Amino acid sequence: MLEKIRHKLKKILNLDCSPRTIALSTAVGIFIGFSPYIGLHTALAIGASFIFGLPFYPLIVGAYITNPFTIVPVYTLCYKFGEYVTGQHAVRPPSFSAMTLQSVLHTAKTFFIPFFVGTHLLGLILGAIAYILTYYIVKKYRGRV
Repeated sequence: MLEKIRHKLKKILNLDCSPRTIALSTAVGIFIGFSPYIGLHTALAIGASFIFGLPFYPLIVGAYITNPFTIVPVYTLCYKFGEYVTGQHAVRPPSFSAMTLQSVLHTAKTFFIPFFVGTHLLGLILGAIAYILTYYIVKKYRGRV
């Protein structure tokens, strides 16, 4: 398992493009991975690669930061961050028997605003951190090789 990870990292480090391009591709991939558009991460990564001319491999690795094993903790963190930033909290209906379409829509609205804000802001912040780290690692690696 560790050997597979090492192989994938070397594949990224040895791409035939500048460290800035690799770092940007990784950062955009992380942003896509944190986005709330579940089911569209692969399509968004392919589109970003095509439109912006970014290498696909770092993009898809970043986009798959949310996968079946990490989706619950990642999106929980995003929601909690969105709650903190917006000051809004999801309002639950008083009971299942008292639920109406209006109460469900109100609950959805109070949930989705912090979730939407949290996923996008954390995606931007962590994408920026990923850019800096990736750029530094690629420069350091290529200086040694």
